[in-house]
Amino acid sequence: MKTYNELQLAQELIRFPTVKTEDKGIMKFLSKKLSSIGFRCKIIKSKGADSKPALNLYAKFGKSKPHINFLGHTDVVANLNNWKIPPFKGVIRKGYLNGRGSQDMKGGIACFISAISTFVKNKKFKGSISIIIAADEETTGLGTPEVIKYLKKRREKIDFSIVAEPSSNRSVGDEIRIGRRGSMNGIINVYGKSGHSAFYGSYINPCTALAKIITKLKSISLDKGTKFMPPSNLEFTKMNVENFSENVVPQSASAKFNVRFNSKHKSFSLKKKFNKIINTVAKKEKCKTRIEYRVSGEAFYTQPNKEIYMVKKIIKKITGNVAKLNCKGGTSDSRFLGSIPRLELGLRNDSIHMINEKTSISDLKKLTKIYHKILENYF
Repeated sequence: MKTYNELQLAQELIRFPTVKTEDKGIMKFLSKKLSSIGFRCKIIKSKGADSKPALNLYAKFGKSKPHINFLGHTDVVANLNNWKIPPFKGVIRKGYLNGRGSQDMKGGIACFISAISTFVKNKKFKGSISIIIAADEETTGLGTPEVIKYLKKRREKIDFSIVAEPSSNRSVGDEIRIGRRGSMNGIINVYGKSGHSAFYGSYINPCTALAKIITKLKSISLDKGTKFMPPSNLEFTKMNVENFSENVVPQSASAKFNVRFNSKHKSFSLKKKFNKIINTVAKKEKCKTRIEYRVSGEAFYTQPNKEIYMVKKIIKKITGNVAKLNCKGGTSDSRFLGSIPRLELGLRNDSIHMINEKTSISDLKKLTKIYHKILENYF
């Protein structure tokens, strides 16, 4: 049975230019690699970007319990101009692997596949190891839910999941994500009555109503945070008025906002709260409103359990770091795992989504060693 070197595999994965949900042959490549070490592989389609299907991978080794899972994604963000080193060459230079996805998160995928390949070759164990690799974490986010739907139909239960998102800050393993805040986008459309600004009383100004709505929403305190999550926060990100004349009161005005909320809230309760404030202000200003929402994910976290404390001990032994448990960052595919206990542990995130993304070779080795030790202790 083969084993895979994390550095070589990371290089090979970087060389697939999987921007957006483009596959470029990467899932077939990974299926072949995993099949050669005893995994049963299934390609699962989901809706992708630009009306093209996205290809996602579910691979499993073993049939019995307990069942540990590793989750990753092959898609990368664009931002490909002005790189010092071509983004899809996987060039090694001065102790670093350079390339788009080296940290986020083809490097992490290479580490857990490398660790798994060594583990299943050298140790007999009772249990199962599975891998979910999505094609669209950075974009549509429909891949992992489609795989989870497939698992529910087959009544397959995951007992614990490790998401290889780049969670580390200054050094590998210094931070572990045990949850994420929820994220919700909103658009407020306010409708008044247009008219000449010289004739006060003949118009209803939606700009005034919108300004008061923004002030009111920004003045409320949603909460004071939790043990692992900061206070929920609402930010307005865009305001728009379709008006080309200074002496005309417009018919409508709109604003966009994003709210990052902790586990004290659900999106539906926030919608109810915001709607009440918006409509109360608009009514006083004699305006009408239309409010739209899009929820990227609800807030969630895993109560620290024996697996999480086990991972902390492993990190301390290998790196010397006392890992901090937190729920920082934006959203990740971890949000689609429902009630499955999980954590996010990956490479450093100091160059993710930037030009000249890179990861140190020593970080790849450390993370692979951590993953391997997790498997040894889990089983």
